[in-house]
This record gives sequence, structure tokens and C-alpha cells, in this order.
Amino acid sequence: MKKTLITLITFLPFFIASSINALTLNLKNVKLTTLINTVSEVTGKNFIVDPRVKGKINVVSTQEIDDDEFYHLFLSILQVHGYIVIEGDGFSKILPQSNTKNNSAQLSSLANDSIVTTVIPIKNVAASQMIAILRPIISRYGHLAAYTPSNTIIVIDTRANLVRLRKIINQLDTEIDDDYELMPLINASADEVAKIIKSLLPRDAKQTANPLTIAIDKNNNQLIVGGAPAKRLKVRFLVKELDKDAGKGGDTIVIYLKYAKAKDILPVLQSIGKQLVEEGKKSIKQTVNIHADEATNAIIITAPSIVASNIKNVIAKLDIRRAQVLIEAIIAEVSIDNTESLGIQWAVKNGNGIGLIDFTGSLAAAVSGKSTFGKGANVAIGKYNSATESGFGAILTALSQQGDVNILSTPSIVTIDNEEATILVGEEVPFITNKQIVSGNSNPFQNFERKDIGIKLKVKPQINNGDTIRLDIEQEISKVTNQGSASDLITSKRTINTSVMVADNKILVLGGLIDETVDITNSSIPLLSSIPILGELFKYSSEKKVKKNLLIFIHPTILTDQLVADKVSMEKYNYIYQQQVINGGARLPERPLDIPPVTTSPATLPTPKKNTVKSATPIDRDDEVRSIEEFYPEGEYD
Repeated sequence: MKKTLITLITFLPFFIASSINALTLNLKNVKLTTLINTVSEVTGKNFIVDPRVKGKINVVSTQEIDDDEFYHLFLSILQVHGYIVIEGDGFSKILPQSNTKNNSAQLSSLANDSIVTTVIPIKNVAASQMIAILRPIISRYGHLAAYTPSNTIIVIDTRANLVRLRKIINQLDTEIDDDYELMPLINASADEVAKIIKSLLPRDAKQTANPLTIAIDKNNNQLIVGGAPAKRLKVRFLVKELDKDAGKGGDTIVIYLKYAKAKDILPVLQSIGKQLVEEGKKSIKQTVNIHADEATNAIIITAPSIVASNIKNVIAKLDIRRAQVLIEAIIAEVSIDNTESLGIQWAVKNGNGIGLIDFTGSLAAAVSGKSTFGKGANVAIGKYNSATESGFGAILTALSQQGDVNILSTPSIVTIDNEEATILVGEEVPFITNKQIVSGNSNPFQNFERKDIGIKLKVKPQINNGDTIRLDIEQEISKVTNQGSASDLITSKRTINTSVMVADNKILVLGGLIDETVDITNSSIPLLSSIPILGELFKYSSEKKVKKNLLIFIHPTILTDQLVADKVSMEKYNYIYQQQVINGGARLPERPLDIPPVTTSPATLPTPKKNTVKSATPIDRDDEVRSIEEFYPEGEYD
């Protein structure tokens, strides 16, 4: 027996010293002082041992342990034998506890049932949870400790009780097949319940055996809970308490909108709320009320949490900032004259083209005039794609220089995507709708209705993928053709209703509405025109047919954000400022204070010359552009 003991004591230091990272510890009847020396060599700690520290120990271990586990095991061995370690500066003291004498007396009666220390690994359950279950079973002499990093349990107890503990651990430490479950909610929101439960979980997330996990299934308003059965049982209880019926009224929440109008999205939300109630008739017992407060632009929802949560998600997707569209237009009439004259008109062509000289003019001035005739104008309808931003301004300048072109309006307006914009330039004209003559009263009783007469343009843009814009255009030009009484007014109307697709920052031309009028003009010289036969030489009559073709140039520009809007605004501002510099007179400030400077310089305008108009941008030679060139030929303007 002595040889065996000496061999174990001699072998122990060599065994531990030869293991660098891990060791398997099995000790039988080893002196406590020998273990203290070995721990000092392994950990590098210095110990001051009280002379009263004595005894022999037994340790059984089936798995390798590292240095930290070995020192933790050493502290547990000392504690079960009635000793404590007091940490000091550079050394540690090993002293008996205050009740060492009582414990020694009790331990002396356990000669036939020795105390054993063992390390038991736990595979499927958290070691800290296993400690809570085993603590009532441990003997009054035993000790339990959990080492969380390796999920192991250190047990110090009698050999007989240790066998019983192992059986219990083996029964509890079994693999769980169904380690998750679904927990549907009826009244509460799964998202809100998950936040509450997660806030109650312990912050120590180092447990490696079946940690509790909570996932949210928003579509079905349920929780997916994974983990140990004991943990899931607690979560199930919390879910049941939190998912209680809130009563008939439900919860009331107020959501303030940032971009959308409350009254515009209210019908959509009410329809969705009604649909949710229909789908969950059995589970949803509360009423759902959704109202809009226009004063604060807010949505007020009174509904169960599950319905309110779904409606909030819909609001978050609807309440977004939409892009804007700048719509510039030119509405012009192109006249095509066909004149038939009868008689003699004293007239010649002047140096600028057409220059009729009336009878009241000087004959010498007529003789001195030149007789060069300008080209006729042929107009074709089509689409003009501008390669630069100055293309639209070039069209406006060229049209304004044409003698046979009447620019009716050049409106410009900004509207939100999918919102209709309306421009009206005209006047309200009264029309008699009813006339009643009362007996005894010479003045009849009349009812009037005022109607808008003039130029009306309605445009509704819709931004699609690829920076293309769908435009729903409604153009109307109306005028009073006679100047009679309100009951005899006759109006003419020309309208265009169409839907087109155009790319961002491109120009679309619409037209083809032709209005034909006939003007008859008679002129003569008094007295001379009344002479028989010879008087015909001093008379002049003409019949002029005027055809007016309505052209509409549309130029849309997408304003995706505030930076793009500022850039476009600054370009328009610079255009007006440069025109004022050219024409002289009063000027705007060089740059408005509330608009940042544009990094890209705007297109420079050409210096105008007398009786000339030059295009600021070269035009490609294709079929679509050729029609525009024929409208204002190069020879006439260059």
C-alpha cells in the first residue's frame, strides 16, 4: 500500500507538468499538500499554507480539463474539505474555514463512505440549469459548481450519492427532437411581444446548450421559439399573459404622416382593416375604427394590436416621398394663309421680306423697295428629341420669330408623381341659361352661368421604370367667335385628349387640329372708286382663308430630390438673369439666397443679332428633326 501511494505521489507532478493545454485528473488518497504543490506549478500561483491544512483527497475525472478548470476544481476540493483561499498581492493564503472543527467531526464519521470529486460534461442542457435541479439532491457534505464555458458540472459528494446523481443527469441530459414550437397570437402583435420577452431574457448569452431563440413570423402573427423545454414553458406562459383580450375598444394609436395626405390614404386603410377583420372573425372580437385628422395630417387607429400592427406596416410603405415632375409646354398656332385677291393693290416687297405699302404711303417709297420674296413655310407634325437642355428654349425662340406663328401660352408647372396639374389662361364668360318674363315687368329674369374660356392644359404624369414618363394630356383652347349678347354667344373649341410615353428631359410634339377662317376685305379710294368703269381701278377686294394648326410642345423633367429641383430652379433663374443682362434695365439678384449654386454651368445663350435667330444646339439630320427644320429653314434665319 505504501509503494502504491508513493508511486502515485511521485507520478502526479510529472503527469501534470507534461500536459500543456489539457489533462485528465484521477487522484486516489493523495495528500492535500501534494495537490497544492502541483496546482502552484501548473498555475504559477504562490500559496501560503496554514499548518492545519491536512487530509487526503480522491478525484475522478473522465475528460480532459484545461488550466482554468483545474484551478476551479482545486478551489471546490478545498471548500468541501473546509478550507478557503484568500487572494493576496502576489500570493494566496489557504486557511481553514471558521467551522472547520465541526466539519471535521462530521467527516470523521464517514469513514465507510469517502467523498469524491468528479467533473461531468453536459451535452444537451445548460449546466447552470442542471445545477438548479440537482442542488436539492446533493448531500449536506457535497458541493455543486457549474463551469459555463465548457458546459460542465463539478460535483463533490459521497461515492454513493454520486452514483445516484449520475443516473439523474443521464435521464435529464437527453437530446430534444422538437426543440422549437410555434406560438400564435390572437390579440397582441408578435413583434411587440417578442421585444418584451427578449428584454426579460438574461444578458448572459454564453450558454451553449439549447439557448433560447425567438423568431417572428409577421405574416401569421406568431412566434417561433426554440430552446430547452423549461425555457419554452416560461415563454409560453408569458405569451399567454401578454396576448389577452384588451376589450371591445382595443388599442388607440395616432400616426403622424410625413409625406402622404391622411384623407387620401384613409380609404385604402379602411379597406385593409375591414379585410383583416373578415379574415379573423373567430379570433378578432374588437371593432376596428380608422379615422383621418386633416388638421394634423394624422391617422387615428382603434383596433386590436394584430390589426393595428398590419395597418402600421401599410402606412410605412405608403407614406414615402414621391418624385416630382417639371412640365414645360409651348402652345402655338401656325397659320397657313391662302389669299385670293381681286383688284389692284399698290404694294411691293421690302428688304425684310413682305412689306405691303398701303394707299396712304408714299409712291416713291414703294418704288425704292426691293422685290425679294421669302420662302414659304411647311409644317410637319412629329417628335423632337433634344440632346441638350437648351433645345426647348431654342424651339421657343425660333417660333417667336416666325411671322405666321402665334404663341398662345408657355406654361410651366411642377407636380407630384401621379398628381394632376392644371393650367388655365383665359376669362370667365357669362352665358344665359334661363330667361323668365314675369307679368307686369318688362325686364325678364335671367340666370347666368360663367364658363372658362381660354387655354386650359391638364397633365397627369406617372413615372415608370427607366426614367420614362406616362403623360395623360388634356388640352383645350376655346374662344368666343362673336361679340353678341350673352344669349347669342358662339364659342369655338379645340381639344386634345391623349396618353403618351416620353423619356425624361425629352420633347414631345402634338398637333394636327386645324381651324379654318375666311376673311373678306374691301378697300377703295373715295370718289374715284365711284367713277363708272374707271372706278374699278381704285377698288380692292380680297378673300383670305386662314388655316391655323395647333401645336403643343411638352417637355417633362423628373425631379428626384431637392438637389435636382434646386439645380433646375437655378438654371431657370440664370436664364432670366442673362436675358436681363442682354436687354438692360432692372435685374434680379445674381443668385437667390435660398438656392445653392449649381456645380454645372448652365447653357450659355447666343448673342442675338438683328433679324436673326440661331439655334443654340446643332440638330441631328434625321426624319423627325427635318420637319422642324422645314418649319424654320436655315436660310431665313442664319
